[in-house]
Amino acid sequence: MGRTRRKLIKPSRTEQLRDRAVFCKRLADGAGDRRFAEKLQGLIDEYERGAAHAASLEETSGAPQGFGDAPTIGLEHCTADEFR
Repeated sequence: MGRTRRKLIKPSRTEQLRDRAVFCKRLADGAGDRRFAEKLQGLIDEYERGAAHAASLEETSGAPQGFGDAPTIGLEHCTADEFR
């Protein structure tokens, strides 16, 4: 029941950005292409900055921030072609 219940709870913006950073790190580690890994490192840095900013907002307000309250990173419209 614990796993199902966790899936039903919407993760905070901080958790989502940290999860994206971890995903990009894993992808960069296994990429095998230095140029691609360097581009992913830029994304990792952006996601981590966004997560740190969202976490600081959570600390000051005392409540998790939703999508509208956290800074947007501007990566939502990236395509795979940008990494080639």
